[in-house]
Amino acid sequence: MTTDKKNIQALVEACRIRDIRQVVFSPGSRSAPLVIAFSQVKEEIQCLVIPDERVAGFFALGIAQQQRTPVAIVCTSGTAVLNFAPAICEAYYQQIPLLVLTADRPAEYIGIGENQAINQTDIYHNYIKASYTLPEDAHEAANITAKAISETVTNTLGPVHINIPLREPLYNRIDERLNELVVPAVSIAKSIAQPVTVSSRTMLICGMGEKDDKLYEVIRKLANTNGLAIITEPLANLSGLDTITNVDAAIASLKTDDYAAYAPDTIITIGKQIVSKRIRQFLRKVQPESHYHLSDDRGEWNGLGAKSYKHISCDATATLTALAENRSTDVAFRSKWIALHNEAVKKTATYGAKIPFSDWHVFQTLIASYPKDACIQYGNSSPIRYAGFFKHQSHNAINANRGTSGIDGCVSTAAGAAFQTGKLTICVVGDVSFLYDSNALWNNYLSPHLRIIVINNGGGNIFRLIEGPNQVEGFDKYFETRHNHSAEYLAQMYQIPYYFCDRADDLDFVLGQFYKPQKGRPAILEIRTDGAISEKAYKDYFRFLSEAQ
Repeated sequence: MTTDKKNIQALVEACRIRDIRQVVFSPGSRSAPLVIAFSQVKEEIQCLVIPDERVAGFFALGIAQQQRTPVAIVCTSGTAVLNFAPAICEAYYQQIPLLVLTADRPAEYIGIGENQAINQTDIYHNYIKASYTLPEDAHEAANITAKAISETVTNTLGPVHINIPLREPLYNRIDERLNELVVPAVSIAKSIAQPVTVSSRTMLICGMGEKDDKLYEVIRKLANTNGLAIITEPLANLSGLDTITNVDAAIASLKTDDYAAYAPDTIITIGKQIVSKRIRQFLRKVQPESHYHLSDDRGEWNGLGAKSYKHISCDATATLTALAENRSTDVAFRSKWIALHNEAVKKTATYGAKIPFSDWHVFQTLIASYPKDACIQYGNSSPIRYAGFFKHQSHNAINANRGTSGIDGCVSTAAGAAFQTGKLTICVVGDVSFLYDSNALWNNYLSPHLRIIVINNGGGNIFRLIEGPNQVEGFDKYFETRHNHSAEYLAQMYQIPYYFCDRADDLDFVLGQFYKPQKGRPAILEIRTDGAISEKAYKDYFRFLSEAQ
């Protein structure tokens, strides 16, 4: 038996036909017709239930992040809808396809004091590709749903919202099914290669992107045969190439008087957000002549200080492939940057050999320890910044929630990614991020392949590393969020194996044990460091880069 609401039957049938294969529910009464209808196709659409809407949204994002096809999320009416918002915002800026289905009161019940009723129409309007209200007519509902699914994956991937007013009774069920529906086909426009103009001093910056063998090969070819200075952060998933990977160290090694010699005339960017603040500051100071962003998305990259900016709507890989065919004979600019970077890498190794036990030391050890083919999910604030200092292996896929760079949902996203891939997934987060998203552990779908590493330095140490906050009166209270909490007790509550380390001599051994299979459960490793020592080690690193010869 299914719901007696024909439009809900039509929505679910459109989801089934248009290859929605997973739906994540958060419990609630108003969404009951959706639960009833989806449960009738559970052999084709996997139905998951996660109590916390914020966790559910990020868990679904983690699944969709890995498979690049839309996942549906369903909630009841009222503030539950708002609790999806952080994940929807991240999906919008990270370009992850989500189909957001929110149950609602009928329009006449809004604004008259009805319980659990808020204005949900276009509620996510700044962070959504499109928003619809589901009509009561079944055929119109099927058309709207098919269109919404299509829009999640057309050109720029992203979230699409369908708000669903539902009248009581909500729990009525019938045997009668809809007659066969005609569901419109999904139409996806394809972008093509476009020409791009380069100069003898061109810099290619590769932002956040998923692993892509074709792109990897074309960047390899450009790095070996062309004069482009190519910057690839870990999140570009282009590790293992002869490129500039630790751009922060390279720029920190420069004297201000040397900036002009390393300034590009032309910038080309691909992918999504970049982490490095130093490269942004450098480019804004030297003001290149032109900046081309290659993508089939919105092209929101006009912030690197170039005198002119042009978004070229194209297939970036195809465009760079054409560029790679035009072999450049002038490699002086690239050679200058590679030499600068290689020297910075040597300085980093020298510094790392004498560093005390600290966050810096932990990341140096961690990144060298990752097992082959493990998927890495970095938390924001300190972890993603430290990750850029060290060489990653090409066989490790690297992800992070850098669409909006918030700390909310980092663990939940990693949990969704581990659930989807079935691969060893290592989530590396700070203590505040972990505590903030600890409801991620209240989840019946935690994969035994999930490993959560919590770097606990006793508070928001990122505010000691960036300029400004520590000059404000009340820094400890208002910025740093000092605490004495441990992940151990949360691990006990959720019956998750727990490991602990607070000494350099033990870290390699503990990591070896931690990565091993855990008898059907994930595992948590808490690494305790000293916040003051970690602050000094971080700042001393950049002083060493600027002073060492």
